[in-house]
Amino acid sequence: MRTAVLAVSFGTTHLDALRADIVPVEEALADAFPGCPVYRAFTSGVVRRRLRERQNMHVDSVEEALARIRSDGMGRVVVQPTLLLPGEEYDGLCAALTAADGLEVRAGRPLLYGEDDLDGVIAALRQAYPVGEDTALLLMGHGTAHAANALYEAMARRLRALPGAAVRLCTVEGVPTFEDAAAELAALGRPRVLLVPLLLAAGDHAKNDMAGPAPGSLRARLEAAGLRTACVLGGLGRLDGIRALYVRRALQAAGGLD
Repeated sequence: MRTAVLAVSFGTTHLDALRADIVPVEEALADAFPGCPVYRAFTSGVVRRRLRERQNMHVDSVEEALARIRSDGMGRVVVQPTLLLPGEEYDGLCAALTAADGLEVRAGRPLLYGEDDLDGVIAALRQAYPVGEDTALLLMGHGTAHAANALYEAMARRLRALPGAAVRLCTVEGVPTFEDAAAELAALGRPRVLLVPLLLAAGDHAKNDMAGPAPGSLRARLEAAGLRTACVLGGLGRLDGIRALYVRRALQAAGGLD
């Protein structure tokens, strides 16, 4: 039976982030499954539409990708979401996979599926972004109204418990909020803050909400509080340790492949 790999991302309209953050994960999956073609799907209809209208670029939805895989003669597909959490996008993906006909589907889990996944992600981030004694590290996630936001809160607690580590977390649309993180940063007393997106791809949220020039950006608000900032405009997909975690999830899902 011929096997394909389907990498499912939320997507981005920023082509630089697509090339630098999403493509490397897809390439890592291709290396892990030699001889298996790797397909791409974006879950966001808005992203797919904007890419089509602005870039004349077509990216499949999950349903379209599954149909394409079937038409290409594949009988089995290993689906690896590059999503961070099992939130709304993951729920939609699971529904689409349940409705898939004519394919044996084996699906991997998101980067953070449960609290057991926190330590591996935190270790990869600390290795990628070591900071000096005068600097704190602030991770900015997306946040969600979905119950999966509890994983951000659990991660924030885990970070606060790390001995001697000045690493904190905030989200754009959930909790912990920026105000939560700002109060903790003030208590740490470190004059510098390194801002890092806890996002697969460094698109709009990283460039604007985190590092943008507007007064409401994280960078501007921290600088208004007297802190010196530096911003990393690179997503998680650029990190070797994070790509390795996604590959591991896909290999675990593939489990019994010949």
